[in-house]
Amino acid sequence: MSAPDLSVATSTAICVPATTLWIDPGAVREIDAHIVAPLADPRRWAESLDVPARRDLHDRVLTQLLLGEPVEVIEERGDWLKVVALWQPSGLDPRGYPGWVPRAHVAAAAAPSDREAVVAVEAAPVRDAPEGTATLTEASYATILAVTEEASAGVRVRLPGNREGWLDTSACVVRPSGAGRSVAGQGAPAPGQAVLTAARRFIGLDYLWGGTSAFGLDCSGLVHLTFRALGLIVPRDAHDQAAAAKRVPAERAVAGDLYFFVRPDKPVHHVGFAIGEDRVMLHAPATGQQVVEEPLTADRRRTLVCDAGRVI
Repeated sequence: MSAPDLSVATSTAICVPATTLWIDPGAVREIDAHIVAPLADPRRWAESLDVPARRDLHDRVLTQLLLGEPVEVIEERGDWLKVVALWQPSGLDPRGYPGWVPRAHVAAAAAPSDREAVVAVEAAPVRDAPEGTATLTEASYATILAVTEEASAGVRVRLPGNREGWLDTSACVVRPSGAGRSVAGQGAPAPGQAVLTAARRFIGLDYLWGGTSAFGLDCSGLVHLTFRALGLIVPRDAHDQAAAAKRVPAERAVAGDLYFFVRPDKPVHHVGFAIGEDRVMLHAPATGQQVVEEPLTADRRRTLVCDAGRVI
């Protein structure tokens, strides 16, 4: 699998808090109106979905993309664009994860800066002024935005579509642009306890197929988002994560390593974080359940891959 070039500036990026990448525009249902609206509301969409509606996403949805995430447009169809998500490595395309998003969710990418703000809370409002009351948009955990000014009252950031807004200083971490950000296999190991601290913030969050945001996560989405917040870009899907990770014996897994699960003659279908105790895992189990830290069930023990993964 080829790694995305994170140093290349792109001309387009996601301009809503989070958008869903669809298999095809025809996969959208009436109940999905909130996530495909021009002013997408991923929180309201997730709250509107009951368990059957969530299960029905399995053959419709691929992943999610966050505010400011760079994309490459590769096809147009009316109000829809087929894009490649450049920060989500995938075996489906050497450039990144391909799929369809509403045209209104893509805008001119913000100009780069020498500093970036990484959202460090579940979700943060982006306001019109440091102490303003008008909210321009919302930013999920691990959203990365270019910084133009730091003040005691807030951090001014660039948004796609030639806009600017302000984040509360308590809601983000400012660092040099690209600091520590690398593709799995090209950086230093992420500290295990830092990985678990980041992932544990989502304990109790409802599982959402294709979810890669604070509004909902699936198993590999939890892994991807956690490492992105720590500056490391890992593949989006569990089987690609398994292929990219360094293999270590499962019995030697330490905090922050990955457990993978597979059934006979099938690709890896599940992933979770080892926490450093014998066969205890932090993961997003399945539709109808929540992110949890728990011992492996009997079925998980039967399907556990003998080698764990260490992301470096």
